[in-house]
Amino acid sequence: MNNDSTISAEERERLQKLYTNGNKQMMNQNYDYANEMFRECFLRDSGNIIYLKSFLDNLRKKYGEKKKKGIFGFLSGGKKEATTEKKAEVILKAGIDSLQSDPWDINALLSSGGACEVLGYHDSALEFYKAAVNSNPDNVEANKICAKALRENADYDGALLCIKRILKVKPNDMEAERMQKDITIEKTIHKGQYATGDSNKVRDTALNMKSGVVAENEDAMGRTLTLVEQIERRIKKNPNDLANYIDLAEHYYQTADYAKSEEYYTQAVKISNQDLEMIERLLDAQKQKLHAEVVNLKDEFAKNKDESIKNEFYRLKAEFDKKNIELVQHRIKCHPNHAGYHFDYGLLLQKQGEFRDAIAEFQHAKADSSRKGECLLAIGQCFQQIKQYKLAMEHYQESVELLAETDENKKKGLYLITKLAFAMEDYNKAEEYGHRLAAIDFSYKDLGELLDKVAQKRKI
Repeated sequence: MNNDSTISAEERERLQKLYTNGNKQMMNQNYDYANEMFRECFLRDSGNIIYLKSFLDNLRKKYGEKKKKGIFGFLSGGKKEATTEKKAEVILKAGIDSLQSDPWDINALLSSGGACEVLGYHDSALEFYKAAVNSNPDNVEANKICAKALRENADYDGALLCIKRILKVKPNDMEAERMQKDITIEKTIHKGQYATGDSNKVRDTALNMKSGVVAENEDAMGRTLTLVEQIERRIKKNPNDLANYIDLAEHYYQTADYAKSEEYYTQAVKISNQDLEMIERLLDAQKQKLHAEVVNLKDEFAKNKDESIKNEFYRLKAEFDKKNIELVQHRIKCHPNHAGYHFDYGLLLQKQGEFRDAIAEFQHAKADSSRKGECLLAIGQCFQQIKQYKLAMEHYQESVELLAETDENKKKGLYLITKLAFAMEDYNKAEEYGHRLAAIDFSYKDLGELLDKVAQKRKI
């Protein structure tokens, strides 16, 4: 794989001839022959999206219809794995090879796109992400990744369309909702900054230079200001413009400088007269700051077993848990019918041993049909903790009928039914649900040993 600038004129001419011949072969329906040419063109010049589009288009014409399954599962999430250029090249080649068997394989498309990002081929990465979304418009992961890439490319309408598809599938996806708000704000800011055409910008710059006015993105010496410096200048010029504080706070949030993000969101809360959304963002930044501090202390304690570090870790962990609850309570206050927030609150209460209160939150959250099975499972666990075993069993049984076979919660529910039925001496039920779990995953926890115990009891 070569960078565009490293490809010689001779090599570029050779690739163009291959590409032209590949198009002829595709038109003659010689798809395998065309594939060899398009594949080589793209792997030799991976920044050329024309080569990439032809590679994918040829394969789709070859197969004629979508396959049911991809064969790239082993590289699911490969986008995150491509941390070095060397590894990215391996992942990209593997992805291309996989796509030759199934050009609609979403995992292969996302992994290939992630590899292209690491290698600096951002246009090709975006093309892979768009192809993944087109393969399955309801795929949440593909839409999120594509939305982020479109956002970075300032294609805010395209990014918002991806978010819209996510929220159609998962109406209470908090990450998608946050992205939707942020992208909408960025779109508004971007539209305001670039409302005039290039000719107007040139004219304004010339007038500023003539009158001695410093350009907005430059200092008095003509040095280009960083994004942060530009926003800070706007704040100094207009200290009551809320959008600038949000922009700067979000910049620091995205770069994981949560202390700075907290600082500017604190100011945003003040300027907005305690706007509820600004308070929510401030609480979120504070939570993320505490989480980062907890993680750092944990790593520090692993290197240096100092008792004072351990004590500070537990102190901050308690503060983080408290802040987490404060945030979700605020969200429920602002959005009382948001099932996702009630579910999150239920999980926090369950973790703290507040099982009766947790049940009430999960019962509220199960109004969202997309998470009803998961809520029923959680309710069952809470009932079991307060020794309401019959109610626990009823909720477990109802949950496993709603959960998909591929959902880990399905296996968890079947296991809990088997174990509880065994404890309640209902060996028929224990065997029935244990066998259902065995058909999905016989290696799940101690299932084999548990089924042996059930069989022994039934013999007695």
